[in-house]
Amino acid sequence: MSSEPTFEEGMDALLAAPADQTYAELVDATMGRGAEMGRRLLDDPDRARSEAADALRRLWKAVVEPEWPSMRQALRAEMLDRAIQVNREGLRAVLPRLHPSAACEGDTITVEKTVDIDVDCPEGLILVPSLFITDRMQCTTSDHWTPAIYYPASGRYLWAAPPSPRSLDRLLGVTRSRILAALATPLQTTVVARLVSVTPPTASEHLAILRDAGLIDSSRAGRTATHELTKAGRALLDAASPRP
Repeated sequence: MSSEPTFEEGMDALLAAPADQTYAELVDATMGRGAEMGRRLLDDPDRARSEAADALRRLWKAVVEPEWPSMRQALRAEMLDRAIQVNREGLRAVLPRLHPSAACEGDTITVEKTVDIDVDCPEGLILVPSLFITDRMQCTTSDHWTPAIYYPASGRYLWAAPPSPRSLDRLLGVTRSRILAALATPLQTTVVARLVSVTPPTASEHLAILRDAGLIDSSRAGRTATHELTKAGRALLDAASPRP
């Protein structure tokens, strides 16, 4: 399995992008933002790209990097959950849940925006969860990229797993109770381990006990195991949760 690119590798790719691609994306970025903004960015695309890279580095160091482990964990949980939903129910059922502005009819996906653009997707469409976009969907339609829709991620488990009901703590033990509560969203073993502050081997032992009890199901792709609640597990969690 290939490792995820680092921030600096991403910055290197940004700065190495072809000039015509940079210009095309700046045209997209300035659309509807006024003539002065367009002139400032489009008159010197290389300078604009360099300034954007410097701003991104400052933002990364000051805001994102300290919280990146938790943010990465939340995004991975989001992508796994949505992938399972799409596989089971289809994109047409899942897309409107991502944001009220999105709809799917036939082979056409519509996102309500102030700019009217029609784009074909012969090579597919990429859905990207974002922890920074909270109130809308954002679309990228550059000729140099596969069309993508950025949507607000739920941010579940951004810094901690949800609390488990005290009655489950007494029934299952604190760690297994916390694991059961966390698996309201399907998660991989390493994510479960981080959420409940145990090692992956210890998490695997607890997960095996919950699986043997019929409370979770596990599936494997290569060396990666994914876990989710069964109907019995969800019923137990719902029954133990305090009523509002």
